[in-house]
Amino acid sequence: MSRPSDRMTAKREVKRIKNLPTVPGIVAKISRMVENPETSAAEVGRLITQDQVLSAKVLRMANSAFFGMSRKISSIAQALMILGFDVVKGLVLTSSVFDMIQKSMAGLWEHSIGCAAASGAVATVLGRDDAEEILVAGLLHDLGKVVLALNMSEEMAMIRDKVEKENILFYEAELEIMDFHHGEIGQWLAEHWNLPESLAEPMRLHHNPERAVVYPESTAIVHIADIIIRGWGFGYAGDPLVPPVSMAAWDLLGLKTTDFPAILEILEPKLTNLSELTQQTSGS
Repeated sequence: MSRPSDRMTAKREVKRIKNLPTVPGIVAKISRMVENPETSAAEVGRLITQDQVLSAKVLRMANSAFFGMSRKISSIAQALMILGFDVVKGLVLTSSVFDMIQKSMAGLWEHSIGCAAASGAVATVLGRDDAEEILVAGLLHDLGKVVLALNMSEEMAMIRDKVEKENILFYEAELEIMDFHHGEIGQWLAEHWNLPESLAEPMRLHHNPERAVVYPESTAIVHIADIIIRGWGFGYAGDPLVPPVSMAAWDLLGLKTTDFPAILEILEPKLTNLSELTQQTSGS
């Protein structure tokens, strides 16, 4: 049975969080700058480069295996021009937030970058021209779990216990205990941080892609990528299970089983190289 009062309380709690990372202030500034059509990539680049550690991490991620650029990205301004404002904004957010995951959920960072790589691979095979942005949606898809781990520790302990004892999916345990799951928390956080709907909807609905209405194909790709990377066993998303594929998502994308050799050909070398990124990002 739905408990709307609990949901509203949880939403207020998420929006009151002060101790996630300091980066939302930077992301808010970037958002305001991006909304101004007169803002240049150089101006946004200067804002990010004020934080040398942050900008170094963003450049590492921009040059990492999952983007597979043919030339090295040497500056934030160049990253903005090649990857776009929203992609770099997602990298700024992720590079700071996931520092905190190292201590809160073992394997979630690896799962997240694996899902990013798989999202990019699926999008590329499907011929999408927004593969980089879909990749960032894959990177951010489990951000709600960070909120749970850092700010709702009692609920997180109950969820983990239920997952282990009943051998069910993490989000199924969330629904039983809280009546909402990490995808909804991610949506609330995305709203609070003014992230674009192209990132927010896949965050919210990657377990229920058939409900997506604004970016259904991006959401479907992240859904498929999440399943691929769980099946691969790269990282750990909170449970050892592989969720069923949404046939609505499969049909929407027009995927065929014969597409998978091409997806895996792109993905396998990326996953081999991504372990270096996890060490670099957590080490700075």
